[in-house]
Amino acid sequence: MAQTHEWMFYEVMWRSWAGRAQVPYPVPWWTQQAFRRWSDDFDSGTYESKEAALASNALYRYWHMVGVKDHRQESLIGQAGEIEPVYDKYCLSFFLYDPATGALHLPQLTDGGTVCQRMEAPHLPVVLTEFRTPDGVEFVQRTFATAIGARQRDLVVTRLTVGTATGQPREGWLCAAVMPAGPSGFQRHDRNGRRITDRRLTFLRHLPEENRVETNSGWGPVFDTAPEQYGVYGNPEFSFDPDSYLAHSPFHDLVMGGKLNGARQAQDQVAGLCSAAFAWPFRVVDDEMFELDVRLPVDLYSGAADLAEIRATPAAELEEGNRAFWTAKLLGQGVQPQLPRPVGHLTDLFREARSQLLILSDHGEIHPGPTVYDSFWIRDSSVEATACSLVGDAALAERQLGTHYPLKFNRGTGRIGPCAEYGFYGGPHERDDREWDSNGQALWAIGRLDRTLGRGAAFGTKLYTPYVVDGARWLRDNRDQYGLLHSGWSAEHLGERDKPHYWDDLWALAGLYEAARLAERIGSPDVPELWAAFDDVKRATAASVRWVLDEQRRRGAWETYIPTGPADAGRLDSTMIGTAAFFHPLRLHMGSKLGPDIDRAARFTLDTMYTHFVAGGYRHEAAWNAYGPYLTTQLAHAYLLAGDPVRMDALLGWIVGAAFPRTQERAVALGAWNEQHAFTIASDFHEVPSRHWYMGDIPHGWAAAEYLLLLRDILLFEADEDRDPHLYIAPGVRPHWVPDGDTVEVESAPTLFGEPFGYRLTHDAGDRTVAVELTRAPERVRYVYPCRFGRVRAASADGRQLTVSGDDVHIPAGTRHFTVTYA
Repeated sequence: MAQTHEWMFYEVMWRSWAGRAQVPYPVPWWTQQAFRRWSDDFDSGTYESKEAALASNALYRYWHMVGVKDHRQESLIGQAGEIEPVYDKYCLSFFLYDPATGALHLPQLTDGGTVCQRMEAPHLPVVLTEFRTPDGVEFVQRTFATAIGARQRDLVVTRLTVGTATGQPREGWLCAAVMPAGPSGFQRHDRNGRRITDRRLTFLRHLPEENRVETNSGWGPVFDTAPEQYGVYGNPEFSFDPDSYLAHSPFHDLVMGGKLNGARQAQDQVAGLCSAAFAWPFRVVDDEMFELDVRLPVDLYSGAADLAEIRATPAAELEEGNRAFWTAKLLGQGVQPQLPRPVGHLTDLFREARSQLLILSDHGEIHPGPTVYDSFWIRDSSVEATACSLVGDAALAERQLGTHYPLKFNRGTGRIGPCAEYGFYGGPHERDDREWDSNGQALWAIGRLDRTLGRGAAFGTKLYTPYVVDGARWLRDNRDQYGLLHSGWSAEHLGERDKPHYWDDLWALAGLYEAARLAERIGSPDVPELWAAFDDVKRATAASVRWVLDEQRRRGAWETYIPTGPADAGRLDSTMIGTAAFFHPLRLHMGSKLGPDIDRAARFTLDTMYTHFVAGGYRHEAAWNAYGPYLTTQLAHAYLLAGDPVRMDALLGWIVGAAFPRTQERAVALGAWNEQHAFTIASDFHEVPSRHWYMGDIPHGWAAAEYLLLLRDILLFEADEDRDPHLYIAPGVRPHWVPDGDTVEVESAPTLFGEPFGYRLTHDAGDRTVAVELTRAPERVRYVYPCRFGRVRAASADGRQLTVSGDDVHIPAGTRHFTVTYA
């Protein structure tokens, strides 16, 4: 049964949407999508009612994000420019009002106007919202987050300019609205009693003497310019009639009476739907502009001194400081891939993904998302930290793995289900959901970062005892009777939590491999013990996979595939995506770590997945009933490493498109991915599933990390770091990416060899020649150039002819320049 506030929110949204012709109301984009194709088939396993599901925004979790690098709180930006500080209980939006005609123009309901949104630049987390009314009045809203004062506390600044698109004189009011519901929803209240997102506004007050707003017990917006009119609205009669909220609102008063009620405060103890509006008259003509700056405190502030600090720095100076910081960080530091014009957008998206991970880092912990995923997972963070270390943000990776991982290392003597507590990596997520993959991920990430930082940093040495060796012993000692990791729910895309999943065992192998190699590098006496543990997990995993393959053949299966786990023999569904990890990120095919027959089966599994579950992107109907953006990126990466750049490129095209979805000519995302991409949004409602689907967070940190790793490995990746170290140059660069005379360039990219690498590749289409200059080259590392332009005819290195066999050109260590001629 719906709670009162959930029912009231549902009714107010629906009635305002259905009756919007009389009095427009700022219905959020996600609510409009729900009403656009309503279904009573909500997720009854999670929510008690359709109203609770709607109020939680269970289906359309799309928005934009701004934030400060390495700080705790992000702010979300809606499709009409609404600003929602994640942990504050209000949402701020803007609209236009014409007092001469009584016309109300809301960006949420364009009614013949237009709304355009974009990031100011790929390296600048600044969201621009442009709204133009049918009669040519327009405002441009620039929203960014910054840090102020000696304590560097967070502040969101939104700057608005109002002008005329036609040059003709225009008059009106620029208005701001403070509302409870934001881009993320109204209140997430599930059957477990969790109120993760509770944006009810039960008390709202305007303080004209301080020119700011109070929202419940927190600070709301602070205006640089005092409004000429204001009004605060609540439910003073404790009415349970939804229509009372529509009749007693700032939008109703403006349309019907041309003014706001002038009240300073209000309360609503029934539904928490207090609202307020503020108005600034303007007159613009030609190039004249009306300007307004508003500041949103999104940190802990109190008292007159803090208010003075918020106002101390001019907004223009804050904006310029924000621009200078991100420009220096993303254009001046870290990996700077230079790609030709046909694929220049890949570099732009690379920089956006970097900024998202930096913003999602909370004091060194990279979190997978800004709202429901705003906490620390070993699984997600292992990939995120590795991505950061390989694109030039190694300090963040070092802090995460060196400081925060030890804090998740359990030292107790109890039990976590069937497993020992001591030696297990994990906090509440990993412990409660039996996420047995976490130890392998922690060991793998620590080992990879130790390689990247180099021997001089001694990163792995510092963590070896107890965090590496005892974490490895936990993997050795906590397995079932078949030698596999126990049943659990390491990742919800794998299937049921009451079954074992090969995903856990593959991660265990990769983690044990890195632990043993680290032990070798530091000269530990534990080397034989760790290799024995690796060999035992290898034996058990390979034996189980072979049994499953044999069993499927016995049942008559003609396609080869490795299912999600041994309890799922014969299960041909999208949960088999876990096998993509065999290639990426774990590289278990390199050195044939599980045997050549398992390698072949894993490659066939990629093809089986592609045939059955790829329709542009990876359709994960078995668990999510949605597309999987980071799963699609993993699959693309697996194909890159498996030597199929054509399918990699096809998947990459979908990945890029999924970062910029549109529906009804509205930008839904601006270079970011959800954990799940809804079929409805991906198809602009041409495909509406017959059952509910799942939605995670956006931007999804794991997805951003996967994109960074994919583009980086398209440009270069390492192989056989321990025996025959070599590096692949431009292995994923497609011929149509590099027109005649164009170049591909990477400068000083961190590598797993502990030394940076850089090169410049130039294509001469007339001579059918590729020339590569190595600008930074690790010592004692040879190179492989897989020529994608055509069959290799000849190659030379530093003027010496090379023996050519196939299209993989092998270049000796120490080379500084090589050329390849193709047919």
